[in-house]
Amino acid sequence: MPLVSFVIPVYNVEGVLHYCVDSILSQTFKDFEVILVDDGSLDNSGKICDKYNTVDDRVKVIHKKNGGVSSARNTGLKVAMGKYICFVDSDDYIDIDYLECLITAKNSHVMCDNIWSKFQVVDNYNMNKSNKSFQTRGQIYTVKQIMTLHENWLDAGPCCKLYKREIIEKNHLRFDEDISLGEDLIFNFEYLDCTSGKIVVIDSLLYNYMHSNENSLSNKYYANLLGIYGKLNLIMYKYIKKWNCDEEQIRKYYNACFFKYEVILKNTFHKDNKLSRKEKIKYNNKILKSQDFLETLKKMDYKPNLLYRIAYSTKSYRIVLLVEKIFSLKKH
Repeated sequence: MPLVSFVIPVYNVEGVLHYCVDSILSQTFKDFEVILVDDGSLDNSGKICDKYNTVDDRVKVIHKKNGGVSSARNTGLKVAMGKYICFVDSDDYIDIDYLECLITAKNSHVMCDNIWSKFQVVDNYNMNKSNKSFQTRGQIYTVKQIMTLHENWLDAGPCCKLYKREIIEKNHLRFDEDISLGEDLIFNFEYLDCTSGKIVVIDSLLYNYMHSNENSLSNKYYANLLGIYGKLNLIMYKYIKKWNCDEEQIRKYYNACFFKYEVILKNTFHKDNKLSRKEKIKYNNKILKSQDFLETLKKMDYKPNLLYRIAYSTKSYRIVLLVEKIFSLKKH
């Protein structure tokens, strides 16, 4: 039995998949299996997966119909044999001592079932980079500080984490296949709730997240982003209340809600939204006048620029656009 199972969902990444898989197979810690889940790729990704299977017996390959990243991860979980689970996205890569750091940290904190590492956003594959000073020093948090971790995006994804498979299986945890955004955050909150709540965050930047992701919020239009974020906010609030988080964490929660609203408002004006400009402004005005948005403005402690604060208080998105134009002109 391998100690760790890497689960990698694969879809149409023939040009970069080798960076991801090679970074895993080159790990200084060797006791693992790699589960490549080809999620109905239309390019040569599936063939590349099969090739890795022939050259390294630690690599397993599953070919399935396209069902999305959550479906692929859930498929990988069904066949994983490791005591621990690591997720890596197929267009990202990890440092050579990524797994060794996670396992060493786990051995130093035996009673902690949440071992996380920090990450960095990159725009190229610098595969020669490694941590010159191997260390697993980390900070210890609890779920009562979850919004502090959320501020640094540490709770948002399944990568950069060492999960205990027994906890996942015992509590029947799976990624929600019915939503296309935020399903990994929900998974993390549900997993945290099944543990002691202690979290060790390794200081090293061990995971490399590729910036050019076509599904990122800046590149993709989500027609129901307001509903998706509304669901995520409700789930987050449920847990921060259950975990008896203090007022500071609750204010951080409302800060996060505000930042989501900013993304929602900008998403309305994405080029793929076929509504007219007038209809888009009307839609955003409705958001600015909503009770949830007004409550967020009241309870957050983040202070936007004064002009933005005035613009939001008018409940008119035309004013917000005017302020954005003013700042755009100042930059030039």
